[in-house]
This record gives sequence, C-alpha cells and structure tokens, in this order.
Amino acid sequence: MATLSIKEVANRPDKPQSAITFISKIFKEGKFGPDFKTKDGIFCSDFVVVTYDDKTKIKYQRSTANKRQNQRLIQEYIARGPEVKGLDVTGKFFGQKNQSVVKVSKFIKTEEFGGQPSSGKRINLGIKFEKDLYAKMYDCLEGKKCLNESGKGIGDYASAANYIIKAASKKVGKSPAMKFEDTGKRNTPRPIVASTGSLYIKPIQHSKHGALLSDIDIVHANGSRSYLSLKYGSTLTFMNAGVSKILTEKEMKTGTISDIQGKNILAAFGIDEQMFCDVFNKYQKTTERFPQVVTTPSNYDSKLLNQLISTGMGSEYWMVHGQPNGSVNFWYMDSSRNKAFSSITGNVIVYYGGKSGKGKRLDVDFSNEYFDFTLNIRNKQRGLYPSHIMLDYTSKPAIGKTNVSNTSNLSHLI
Repeated sequence: MATLSIKEVANRPDKPQSAITFISKIFKEGKFGPDFKTKDGIFCSDFVVVTYDDKTKIKYQRSTANKRQNQRLIQEYIARGPEVKGLDVTGKFFGQKNQSVVKVSKFIKTEEFGGQPSSGKRINLGIKFEKDLYAKMYDCLEGKKCLNESGKGIGDYASAANYIIKAASKKVGKSPAMKFEDTGKRNTPRPIVASTGSLYIKPIQHSKHGALLSDIDIVHANGSRSYLSLKYGSTLTFMNAGVSKILTEKEMKTGTISDIQGKNILAAFGIDEQMFCDVFNKYQKTTERFPQVVTTPSNYDSKLLNQLISTGMGSEYWMVHGQPNGSVNFWYMDSSRNKAFSSITGNVIVYYGGKSGKGKRLDVDFSNEYFDFTLNIRNKQRGLYPSHIMLDYTSKPAIGKTNVSNTSNLSHLI
C-alpha cells in the first residue's frame, strides 16, 4: 500500500490539496480530523515539527483558544512548502498512552490524499443520489405512500420526489406524469464550435440542451417531456468539453494558437496567448510563479463569453441538486432567463498556472447575480498540454431555488 512523502504533503505548490489536507488534519480544521492511518495502526496527531532548508525547526500545534493563530500557521506552512525538508509528527497510536514521533513516510496514502480505498469500492454519492431519487419517484408514480398525514416525506427524498413530479406536471399544462426514463447514460456529446465572432457548445440554440443534459425524463399524458438534470455535492459542472484537437501541443509549443476555436476561447476570457502557452511550455522549468490577472470587460470578449456560457448551461430543464443533508435544491432553467443567467457582470480574473501560479493549468473566475463560475483549462489524462475545458459553478439564491426535505410541507406551493 502506498505511503505519503514530504513532496506530496508539503512542497508541491502546483498541487496544493494534499498539503492543505495534511496541515488541516494536524490542526483539526474544518471537516478534517487528526487521525492518520499507518502500517502500525491508527495514529492521532498532536503536532508536527517542520524542518526547513535553513535547518530551522518550527512546531505547528493547534490551539483551541486562538483560531487566528491556527489559520496563520496553516497559511505559513502552505506558503513555505518548497522549503520543507523534514516532517516529524508527534501523537499517540490508538490504545497507547505514551506519545510517539512518526515520520510522514509512515503514513498510508488514504483516500483523503488521493489514494485508493483499502477494501471495497467507495460509494459514489452522486450515483447513489440519482438511484435513490429515481426509486422514490417510481414509488410515488406507482401510488405508494410517499407522504404521511402531515405532508412530510416517508423515506429518502420522498418529499422531493413528490414535489418534483407535481411541479413538472403543472408546468406542462397540468398533465400527469405517466412514466420515467433513465437517460443519464446517454452521454450525448456537446462539442465546442467556433467561427468568426462566434463560440458556443453545440447545438447553438440553448433551449435544445435540456434534453441533452437530462438524467431523468418525465413523460406526461399529453406527450410532453420534463427534463431533470441531477447534480450532487459542492462541485458542479455545466461544461466538460475536449480541447486536445483545438489547443494542440504542436501549436502551443510555438507560442501561437491559430485554430479559430482556440483563439476564440482565449479571446472570450481575455487570456494572453503567449502567457497561456508559457504555462504549459515552461511547466516546472521556472521558479517564478505565473501571475493572477484581473481582466476588465473592455479586455475580454463579452459576446463570445456570454454565448459560450449560454449554451454551456443550456435551458428548458429542471435542475435537481442533491445536498449532503438529504434535502434537494430544485429550480427551472427557463429559456426566458437564459440571457440573464449567462450574462457576466464585472471583471474576469485569470489565474495563469492555476491559483497556485505553478500548475499546468489555467483557472478563470467570474460571476453574476445568479452564479459564481470557475473555468479551468487543463489536462485530465496525466499529460501536460490541455485535454479539457471545464466550467464549474455555484448557484446563488437569486436563481430562485426551492429547498425540499422530508421535513418540508410544500403542498401549498403546487
């Protein structure tokens, strides 16, 4: 079984997540606990002593009274990652009273650090959400009892299933649901297309994307269909398109992009062509960090950007977003609101080399009153040059979300 190394948990500014996880566990920060898996059993950490290049040693120990001090030490540890030469963690093995000092190389690379589960397969919560919601919707359609006498849900996602069926049926002319179709396995391609003054996810009509994005189709008595796009968790994606034939290794090595699709992608966000190529051509060949650049509306092509976002998110479907607490956020991606949803307000922030400034990627942040967006261009296949462009997002209250849980009584809203 693979173990951790100093390089993984300290001095990889291009991939900071393992370092963040490691120091967050030492400080019991956020969702992280202080326990590590080792070949000798579970080890509960108390503090870590870090040895730096200049042979100085600093003790990083959590404080229950001084949270600001904890945050300062965490940030210091992450920032000084490339200088780390030694990590000695002090704590106790489960069942022992005496403290031990353990090298980080003794810690097993668990799932928190990107390792493989020790036994069995980890449950994909997104897939579980889809299966559980589909099953409960089917129960409701079959006439099984989904709500109790007070209107509360019986079983996981019961209220959400009941509400979704009613809301969708009302929207298509109050036509009852007759059956469901699991369409999530279709994986219909949605490629990037560009021409002079144009950049979009095919098809160009945003209203035609609803059927392509659907995971569950509700078929109604009048022949209409309601399209449900199911999402789960915090990281949500509108777009995941291949770009290896657009931003080619051959062109990028020259520092010049000639493909119209590639040029329009860069123009949409105000990305500097030479600096973009340098991020990949000079990866790990320079000690300098690539810059963070704030691009104003006058320097990015808002027409191209809005068209890409408009078709990337699509319209004419229901967004069904499962939450870790068992509730569901539910709203309609109406074509009449697509322009507002996809119009960007304010500046675009471009992070060359990712947010660390040292990665083989480019990140872009922008927003409007409905969404916060993060776009990234990177290689997802363990290569160097870009393979995909992805558009992640977080929805805001202005989108008009209805949160449904089994404690909700939403009958008055239908």
